[in-house]
Amino acid sequence: MIKALFEETISEEFQDYFIIATDASKSQFYTSTAGTSNLRSFSFRIHPINSIFTAEALAICQAIDDLSVPDSNLLILTDSFSVLQALKNLTIKSPKVILRLAHKILMRAKLNKKNCIGLDSGALKYYLE
Repeated sequence: MIKALFEETISEEFQDYFIIATDASKSQFYTSTAGTSNLRSFSFRIHPINSIFTAEALAICQAIDDLSVPDSNLLILTDSFSVLQALKNLTIKSPKVILRLAHKILMRAKLNKKNCIGLDSGALKYYLE
């Protein structure tokens, strides 16, 4: 039921958006980021000292840089609630990776592009416009 509701929400509310999904993972020895769209994808290993929070935020940054279509509105699906919360509660003392991500979103917004980053688990979404 949740999957059907999620798919319905995407098709009804985001039909004019270019959709990208991002993720990150961390093990004892590796930290990785990834992103995919219907056109291309990426995956990178980053230094294992990085937290999963940093990796998730970097995955979204990389997705905006490498996967977005300049003339399209953008929907990024992530499973990182902590990154969404950090963006929602942005301050001058926010982590640099969050400030960098917020800047990328703002630059797209200045081009009159809508940006939406939402949780890929369920239909919860945050609008960042």
